[in-house]
Order: sequence, then C-alpha cells, then structure tokens
Amino acid sequence: MTDLASEEPPSPTAALMRLLFGKQITYSLAAVARLGVADHMSSHFSSVDELAGKVSAQPAALFRVMRMLASVGVFAEAPKQRFALTPMGELLKSQARSSLRYPAMFFGDEWSTRAYQYIVDCVRTGEDGVTQAYGKHAFDFLAERPDQAETFHRAMTSFSAIDSEAVEEAYDFSGIKRLADVGGGHGTLLAAILQRYPQMEGVLYDLPEVVKGADLSGCDNRVRVESGSFFERVPSGCDAYLMKHIIHDWNDERCRTILSLVRQQLSPEGRVLVCEMIVPEDPSPAPAKMLDIEMLVMTVGGKERTVDEFRDLFTSAGLRLNRVVPTKSPICVIEGLVQ
Repeated sequence: MTDLASEEPPSPTAALMRLLFGKQITYSLAAVARLGVADHMSSHFSSVDELAGKVSAQPAALFRVMRMLASVGVFAEAPKQRFALTPMGELLKSQARSSLRYPAMFFGDEWSTRAYQYIVDCVRTGEDGVTQAYGKHAFDFLAERPDQAETFHRAMTSFSAIDSEAVEEAYDFSGIKRLADVGGGHGTLLAAILQRYPQMEGVLYDLPEVVKGADLSGCDNRVRVESGSFFERVPSGCDAYLMKHIIHDWNDERCRTILSLVRQQLSPEGRVLVCEMIVPEDPSPAPAKMLDIEMLVMTVGGKERTVDEFRDLFTSAGLRLNRVVPTKSPICVIEGLVQ
C-alpha cells in the first residue's frame, strides 16, 4: 500500500504541465455538457456504446474523453469501457441541485474561447478579447447571438442558484420592505430571498430580453418586473438595492454611474448590497483571482476588486462601505450606506 504522505511532490515540470493541460479538461467538460451525457448516467455503470447511442456520439471518441475526465474525478471508470457518475459528475446533470451543466457549456462556447485567443493583446493593451475578436463588447455581441446568449443567461442562473442559498443564509434581510435586484437576470436570487422573507416585496430589474425569462414561482404576487438599463435608471421606491456579479463587469467609471443612480434613490436609511468576490491582499490561491482573468478577457474594464477598491468606489458614488459579510461561497455581501 502506498503511503501518500511520503510521496514526493511533482517536479516543477510536471506541476506546470498539469496546469497547461487545463485546456483539455475545460473543453472536454464543455463537450460532455453540450451532449448531455450526464443526463443519461447514474451511480450505476453504463457502457460507452450505450451512452454514445443516446447522445449521437462516436463511441471511441467519447470513451477517450470520458476516460480522461474519469482520471480527474468527474466519472468513475470500470473495466470494459463502463462509466458512472461521481458526486462531481452529478453536477453536469441538467436537473441536479446546483447544476453546472450550463456554465460548462458556456466555457466552451465559441465566443468565450475565441476571446481567449487574444489574451496576449489583453495583457499588452488592457483591452478585452471579445472586442478584439468581434469588434463589440460582450453584451452587444450576445444581443445578436440568441443561442449563445441563452446558454450564457442559463449559466448565470446556475451560478445564482449556487450563490442564493449562501447569500440568504449569511445576510439578515429582515427590516427591508422592498428590495430591488438590479441586473437580477431571471430572478433566482430575488425569489429565494422573498421566499425566506414573506413580508418583503421585490422589484426585478434587467434588460427586456433578460427579464422575459424570469422565473418567480412562489412569490410572483410580491414582485414587480421592470426592464431597462442600469446606466440610465434604477427602480424607485425601494429601501435596499441588491446587485450580484454586476459591479465586476465594468470599469470604475461605469460602476460609479450605476452606484450613483442607486444613491439617488436611497433614503437616508437605505442600503446597497453588492454581492461579489473579493480579491485577498495575500498571495494565496483564490477564486477571485481566477475570475479576475475572465473579467480581463471577456469584459470592457471589468475586474474583481479588493476591499479597499470597493471602499474607494463606494465613496466616489456618495456611499460608505459599512461592512463585508462573508458567505459559505466565494462571494461576499458588501454593504454600503448613505454617507
């Protein structure tokens, strides 16, 4: 029996090669997610031939992809080219709790992968890869590509489902009478909060093409849906404004515009709740540092921020950073009050 504690760490060459082969993992996950392979699997082993027939794939090619993914824990592999789902693989099922099928598809979409071809130029110039690839920023591009926009919005809804429980458990929303979710997508987070606080009313606010896909089951009689651009206005008559993964999409100037519009609507006792990852000041690994590269490549000036950067941004919009509430997920609730 091997003593894992006594195993030598990988050499620098081997360690770096593992990182370089991350591309193969990402694209393979995107492929099996797009094919819907996990939807035809369970904890019991199935043959590749059977799975390939169900998803219209070439058996030998599917085996090679699944064999590699099994080596990193996504599937369990048995003799005679049979595979079963692991807890990690379960997350690729469409109906799984906290499903990551659509995020996996999004990471492999053509517009996402093409943007990364320009990462050297992103580093040299600070300009995003989407604009360099298509001549327009991501949200303008998605407005013209409804198929890829649908995958993107479903991916964002999946992320919201994961974050929602963490946010509503960590932050005390009691005392808020009407909550606006600005850039709230399909309303996943807002619906979860309203279900926990039955006396609260809500306003879901996003672009017209986004809110038409809203699912507010169980609380729709307490929600008003409004559409528009948060660079032009935000809903009125709310005592708290929630924004999850909105601020990180934009540069400081654009964020100041959004926050200033919110500030104009706030009463002296009102609050703004920004749900974002925070970049730690120390050199340790952190999801925020990974997501920050996505912002570099995929957005015009978007980035993940440190606590001090959030504080400065709030101050410039007439707000005061009051506290940062950590959650069990990588995101925090950053609470701002009127100065």
